[in-house]
Amino acid sequence: MSTVMIRCPSTGRTVSTAIEMEAGDFRRLPHIEAKMRCPACGQDHVWKPNAAWLEGAPHIVIREETAEVEAA
Repeated sequence: MSTVMIRCPSTGRTVSTAIEMEAGDFRRLPHIEAKMRCPACGQDHVWKPNAAWLEGAPHIVIREETAEVEAA
């Protein structure tokens, strides 16, 4: 299991979404928005899977427009 990470748009820091999942499940996430309270700046951020990655895993890019997955 790995943690889903995003970049805080206010500070630019990498932050945890506190969501843990397997790489296969991450690749199948629907292209919907999720909301979280950011531990870096204290603000609420909305993020989509195509702007997130799994901590400690090869960077996986999810292309929203085609729903393709590629390793970066």
